[in-house]
Amino acid sequence: MSPFVLLLMGLALGWAVPWGFMRMLIPALSGGMTAVNYRNRQVFLGLGVVWLVWAGCAIVGGVASSMLQRTAEASALPILTLAGPLALVAFALGMVDDALGSGASRGFRGHLSALRHGTLTTGGLKLVGISLASLFVALILSGVSPWGERIGGGGWALNGAVALLAGAAIALTSNFVNLTDLRPGRALKVSSLLMVFGVVSAGLLLTASQPAAIAVPGSARVVDAIVLALFALGPLAAVYRYDMAEMGMLGDAGANPMGAVAGLLIVSGLPLWGLLVYLAIMFALNLASERISFSAVVDSNGLLSRLDALGRIDKQDSEGTDATDAHADDKPE
Repeated sequence: MSPFVLLLMGLALGWAVPWGFMRMLIPALSGGMTAVNYRNRQVFLGLGVVWLVWAGCAIVGGVASSMLQRTAEASALPILTLAGPLALVAFALGMVDDALGSGASRGFRGHLSALRHGTLTTGGLKLVGISLASLFVALILSGVSPWGERIGGGGWALNGAVALLAGAAIALTSNFVNLTDLRPGRALKVSSLLMVFGVVSAGLLLTASQPAAIAVPGSARVVDAIVLALFALGPLAAVYRYDMAEMGMLGDAGANPMGAVAGLLIVSGLPLWGLLVYLAIMFALNLASERISFSAVVDSNGLLSRLDALGRIDKQDSEGTDATDAHADDKPE
């Protein structure tokens, strides 16, 4: 497939389609279900639908790249075939938690405590479902990722153990991004950084690790990275305006798939030591969230506070202000 066709596919499926669908959906979403944010203001739900649209685009893009690429070439783009279903699972389970969750149990401790008492919460269902989906894609990645090739001769037990670690890293990334979804634009900013890291990992490191017989030229790796960037950042761009302008809410249905896709891209190209370091970081951040408030940390740090507020449109209350013009993507801490 020529670089021009690949770039056109990334621009159309990764960026234009999610952006166009959200532009058309916003009027319907703004007149639909609402929720109360952390400032007790009504906001409409549904920005996470962008990941439902994106999942189909990613599957089509991944399959198309697999079929049209020459067999002698290695490419990172087929990873989209895994990213699409993973995003779909995370979106669906996040939507269940948004719509049916009571909020009575929070965090790993709350969901596990409920499970010990014989109750599976919607948050627990999401935790188990995204973890299993992450493990499934990690098992497939083990055949092509640097961390998987490193242990290729170690037997099924060692391969499965490392794939389990990779799956945990993906699932923890999904949960971490959801934990940051407490103020307008915060989850999008965190995800943007993670997505850029993921594009470098999948687009450059993953293809560079292929055997010499199918080694990919540097220019082809750059094209792969650009196409992956269009796919990775497209959904974020599609909802950015409505999030930062305090019009809508991502919810779990938006934050969880956003983090899962970022985690998948990051994990795909890491060497074994890099995977272990990344897993440790994600585990520490998720564990820290059980004891400290990320919002309190951000508010107490001048630099983080300024970055957190960057680009946010904080509309002042005034007579006649529409109730939907409120802070978005906020869940009570």
